[in-house]
Parts: sequence; structure tokens; C-alpha cells
Amino acid sequence: MIVLQILKIIGIVLLVVLCLILFLIAVILFVPIFYKVNGSYTDSENAMHLNARASWILHIIRFVFTLDGSDRDYALKVLFFEVYPGRSFKSSTDDTPEDDEGWISKIKYKITSLYDKIRQVIKKIRQILFVLNDERDQEAVRELLFRIKILLKHILPRKGLLRLHIGLGDPASTGQVTGIIYSLYPVYTTHLLLEPDFDEKVTDADLNLKGHIQLIFVLIAAVRIYFNKDIRRLYGHIQQIRE
Repeated sequence: MIVLQILKIIGIVLLVVLCLILFLIAVILFVPIFYKVNGSYTDSENAMHLNARASWILHIIRFVFTLDGSDRDYALKVLFFEVYPGRSFKSSTDDTPEDDEGWISKIKYKITSLYDKIRQVIKKIRQILFVLNDERDQEAVRELLFRIKILLKHILPRKGLLRLHIGLGDPASTGQVTGIIYSLYPVYTTHLLLEPDFDEKVTDADLNLKGHIQLIFVLIAAVRIYFNKDIRRLYGHIQQIRE
């Protein structure tokens, strides 16, 4: 009898522990992470202002990030406790103030370098697609793009708008960057308001976004991509091409 009672108690304890584990897994996978991002950048101030907040499980877990010029602060809090202390620091740039041309040149350089990288990636993709003309590989590409599209739908903001007023001073460069941004337009649809300026050098932006992420959808996408035989076969072919 004593042995049976001990086994019964052990069974109850194991069942309680199992239920707690299942409950924690359900909370992690199904409780959404809410996030909100506000920010702005103007040429006149030559500085970016950004405030990003994320909360999880009824605001029990919170993350805050702020950027004001070269000053940055961030902190991770659980209830009323700061588990990852925030800190403020300035970027280790020279204290000598930069003129407007310096900032504009940096922005133009970053945008044009991004444009060059995108061109290189597109060129690589075209090379891969040219080599991978097998029907199974093409089907794997379509399946992968479909899964990524579904994943982005669950991750990208539900509400908000990014207003981007951009001009590189060169109509050709501005047109190229505008074309790249519009080529990705189906991903963010109504979340972007693009105002290209083909006459002047200018960069102004306002950002206001809200959304949430449920990790269950990230897990489902990862599992379906990983266990898809055609996608894994495609990955193997791409590795062979890279080698």
C-alpha cells in the first residue's frame, strides 16, 4: 500500500509538471508579442529619432529601445524588475560637427551601396535559377516563396505607415532606388508612402507602425520549410553551385 501511494504521488507530481510544461509551451507559441515603432528623420536636424517597444504576456515582459541622435537606450523588464539594465551611450564618432553635405553623402553612399548589393543578389538568383531548371527545383522555389510570404504576413505590421521622401540629387539614381523600392511593394502594400524627389538632395522619413508576432506561425513555417524534401534538395543544389 505504501509503495502504491508513493507511486500515485509521483504520478500526480509528474502529471502536474507535464501540464505546466505544456502550458508554458502553449503560452510561448500562442501568446502574441506586440510591438510598436515610432520614428522620424529629417535633413534639417541631421539625426534620427526612434522609439520601439515590445510587450509579451500581458506586459509582464517588456523591451524598450530609444534612439535620439547618437544617444541610445534599451532595457528588458520583467514585471517591475529590469533584468537587462538599459544603458545610454554615444556613438564613437568624431566630435567635429558634420555639414549637411557630409550627411547627405553618407546617406547617398549607403543607399547606392544597398542598390549595388541588391543588384548582385538578383544576379546571383538569376544564375541559380538558370542552372536549376529542373521542375522539382522550380516547384521548391515557388513553395519557399509562398511560405516566406505567409510568414511575412504574420510578422509585418498590421497597422501603420512609413512616409519616405527621398532624393539623391541625380534623377537616374533616384529613379533606380525608387524602382527597387516599388519592386518590393507587394510585401508592404499600404504601409509605405513613397515621395521621390528628382530635383533635390533630400531624405525625410516618418515611421509609425504597430503589429504582433505569434511564434507558432514562425515555427510552422520553419518546420514546413525544413521537412520539405524539394526545398532541401534545392538547398543542396545551391550549395553545389556555390562551391
